[in-house]
Amino acid sequence: MNKNYINTRELLDRYQANCDRIGQIADLCEKEKRERTETETSEYNALLRENQVLEMRMRAVATQAALDDRSRIDADKVIRENVAAGRQTEIRLVRDMVMVSDAAAGGIIPIQIQDVLKPLEEGLILHKVGLSMPTGLAGEYVWPVYEAVEASIVGEGVALTDATIELSKLTASPERIGIAIPVSRETINQTSGLIETIVRELMPAAVARLINKILFSTTKVSGATNLVGPFVAALTTKKTLSPVPTFKELNAMKAAVLETGIDGEHLCWTMTKSMQAILEGEPVNASGVFKPVIENGMMCGLPVFTTNCMRNGTTEYIGLGDWRYQPMGLFGQMSFIVDPYSQARKNAVDFVLNADYGTKTLRPEAFMIGEVSAAPDSDE
Repeated sequence: MNKNYINTRELLDRYQANCDRIGQIADLCEKEKRERTETETSEYNALLRENQVLEMRMRAVATQAALDDRSRIDADKVIRENVAAGRQTEIRLVRDMVMVSDAAAGGIIPIQIQDVLKPLEEGLILHKVGLSMPTGLAGEYVWPVYEAVEASIVGEGVALTDATIELSKLTASPERIGIAIPVSRETINQTSGLIETIVRELMPAAVARLINKILFSTTKVSGATNLVGPFVAALTTKKTLSPVPTFKELNAMKAAVLETGIDGEHLCWTMTKSMQAILEGEPVNASGVFKPVIENGMMCGLPVFTTNCMRNGTTEYIGLGDWRYQPMGLFGQMSFIVDPYSQARKNAVDFVLNADYGTKTLRPEAFMIGEVSAAPDSDE
């Protein structure tokens, strides 16, 4: 389809939409027997100005189309005149293409550049599990804690003994998370700035991916001191599960968490997608109508969320927790700096992102993890 036709069609559609809106204003004024309001007058004038611009653009498109047609006619005329006069005519076909270094040593294969492929990325589940993530924090991130007290039974006229309330506090110490990517100016220029767009998209995603890993991993992430998720400590009291966990085993995990006093209203499961798929095909019991362990994203009455962080090497884990008791906060603001100076000798631009995050497990008893046993060898 002719490019000029597409442009003209778009301009005409916009022009017609503006005319329709002007007509609506006129119909409303006529119906209510009144003049235009101040707001309507402002809109009317804006529509007229835009239509004037659209008219100029349509004239420009029409003029360019006429010039294009004329150039084609002139080319035909030149060829005919050259043929009649016996002169040689050389025609060169020019096409924009990127050439490889060789086409089996020929160098004539055009490379068709397609859409940029993004890296495979699983969905982050921080917001799904109900984890609190306040931002703009300053100073110390502190939670006062008090222990429960118990009443006592005494006889008539007997003085009560004093009860004391044990007070303490939990503090989260922030740690710095950062990433830096230098990009040469040659690369920026050759990609028409596309590489810069990719960098700006990847860097915040890299921070989110690291936070996801910190919170759901069963081991400390390299370099972390205080940024530790709840399953690292929970692993010391892990439950050992069958190679294909049974409904009874998983429900026992739920019971163990509820027994500590956690109300269970915000409990949820976390596991890998592959483990979820296995349990979606595993029956609750062998008798009666088939009912899978996981059905419609629920297991033992609790929602299931997936992340590959629930796997360490070849070992699968199933986590259970109430993420209200694992808040994570951003201290200050996330800093994103495009530095064109420090790597000037290398003719490069430095993209640098820094952030300070803190997290704390407020109630360790609100989290439990089960380790899935390895399946026995088939020859055993």
